[in-house]
Amino acid sequence: MTEPGKKSWHDSLPFPAHWLGYIILKVIVLALVIYVALKYKGLV
Repeated sequence: MTEPGKKSWHDSLPFPAHWLGYIILKVIVLALVIYVALKYKGLV
């Protein structure tokens, strides 16, 4: 639990209720960037 004066980190997001979706989306984008980079280098 947080102290009364402090805000949780996900309260500062545009849609605090969907913070898990943001994390999943970032992981998917990161994985896609890594895949494209490896494909470009010919390692996949």
